[in-house]
Amino acid sequence: MKPAALMVFTVSYNGIRIRVRVLPTVRDVHREYTNSPLVTHQRIGKDKVVNGFTAPTDSPSAKHTATVVLAASGRLEEDIPHEVAHVVIHKRICVHRDDDEAAATAIGILSARISRKIVRAGIAT
Repeated sequence: MKPAALMVFTVSYNGIRIRVRVLPTVRDVHREYTNSPLVTHQRIGKDKVVNGFTAPTDSPSAKHTATVVLAASGRLEEDIPHEVAHVVIHKRICVHRDDDEAAATAIGILSARISRKIVRAGIAT
């Protein structure tokens, strides 16, 4: 069973739509990661905890590119751009060194939009 999200919302920029779920704690995020059929699970050590994760959407009919799951009690200032980078890289498949500005801009804008929504909701400062 999925833990109840504190908030669920969507942000978009330049054809990339991200569904964001904010869970109360890192423990909730880790539990959802380990139980999710949507995630290609990488081996994680026994003492390793998942602070946030991205579940890309492979369906062409999906309304969003990926779902990002974050912990309100986590390191949001680090976790948001980290997970957004996964989405942008997945969407763009590869980024040539001469074209990384578009990817970097997308990461910055999407990260800022997620952060603003979480702060406005009073979940983080």
